[in-house]
Amino acid sequence: MSVMMKIGQFILHRYEIEDLMPQGGQACLAHGIDQETGNPVFIKQLAALPEQSNYSEELARFKRAAQLRIGHPAVVDAIDFGEEDDQWYTVMPLIEGLDLERYVHGKSGRVAADRSTSIIRETAAGLAAIHDHGIVHRDIKPANILIDLEDHAHIVDMGICRKLQEATITKGSGLLGTLLWMAPEQVMNPGTEDPRSDLYSLGTVFYFTLTGSLAVRGNEPGAIALSICQWSPPAPRQVDPSIPLHVDRACMMLLEKQPGKRFQTAKEFCEALDKPGMPLKKSRFCGSCGTQITNAVKYCPNCGAELLSIDSPGTFCLACGTTVGECDACPRCRQPFSSVDHRFLFRAGPLTGRIFRIPEGIYEVGRNELASRDQHISRRHFSVACLNGSVHVQDTGSANKTYVAGQMAQRPVHLQSGQEFRVADNTAIYTSS
Repeated sequence: MSVMMKIGQFILHRYEIEDLMPQGGQACLAHGIDQETGNPVFIKQLAALPEQSNYSEELARFKRAAQLRIGHPAVVDAIDFGEEDDQWYTVMPLIEGLDLERYVHGKSGRVAADRSTSIIRETAAGLAAIHDHGIVHRDIKPANILIDLEDHAHIVDMGICRKLQEATITKGSGLLGTLLWMAPEQVMNPGTEDPRSDLYSLGTVFYFTLTGSLAVRGNEPGAIALSICQWSPPAPRQVDPSIPLHVDRACMMLLEKQPGKRFQTAKEFCEALDKPGMPLKKSRFCGSCGTQITNAVKYCPNCGAELLSIDSPGTFCLACGTTVGECDACPRCRQPFSSVDHRFLFRAGPLTGRIFRIPEGIYEVGRNELASRDQHISRRHFSVACLNGSVHVQDTGSANKTYVAGQMAQRPVHLQSGQEFRVADNTAIYTSS
């Protein structure tokens, strides 16, 4: 059973509890004093109980976060860690100041562009150091960025970080992180995050500091998740025209839905802020396997997936495969898109990152429309009937079958928003709005 810390208690025979704080996540929090140095400290106690089904996962995360040493001034590392009387504790230096959310609210709801840029640049430098250690933070948000009394930024809480070269601690596929600040891939396919996911989250924080508004819309989790994947907020300069153009462009590039269109590293982002006259870098990565692409090839040399152009909107007509963006009708096959916006958002397989809008009509879809080189997709793979605001799909005798919500679509299946749709090795989420 977890025993709550008490004022006056000594932790790990060295740190005296001076003040208790509200519990955060799976930890109890307190301020204290290091009796050997006299320095103020921040103490976290694991609150999860051994009888909880996820206790082993929570303890493993708690231990791993406590043992990380990034060694960068913008990242708060633990200074002590241990078990005492069957309780686990982590001790960190106390950063006096405010978290970024309270800091922004104290600045009348948004921060001047120069100050905001300085804070985010320091945070990006800390992220670069974290990523250099092969770690993805996975929970970059204003509450995890502390602003000290000298206005410097510090990243805290590595509790749900992910080491890229290690097996994940989490069992299952639940979301880890805070939804409002998540990247699209973090929402659609948890456990696949890479450093570019942290950069998207950094973009949401940057947007918040510049505009005082969130980069998402919606009031309930489903609507918020859909907006993360499909909706782009107005550019910061539309809110405040005094924001420098290079700052506006850098923020919006962080918020690109496709990881390959964002800055590929935190260092690239910092360079864009430091050298406003330089063109924004646009490195290419394969959306399917993550391989960096160094030349102007059309197909990934590692997995063979067809590569999206950096400047392509990545939105296609399901009926014919043509790039369509947000037009009212396909410019090639002339099929109209209904007022109900039907889409497949591919989150796994060679089609990862692609969005297919579903036009009205009855038609068959296969390799030529989806991915001309993917031999796992039959030439006639499934049929679509998009009529009167609803969509039905049916497998057409393909070699690798068509599935909806894990069941093979042998007969016409009426799609429901949020359902998983699989064609050969590609997995998508169907959405309608």
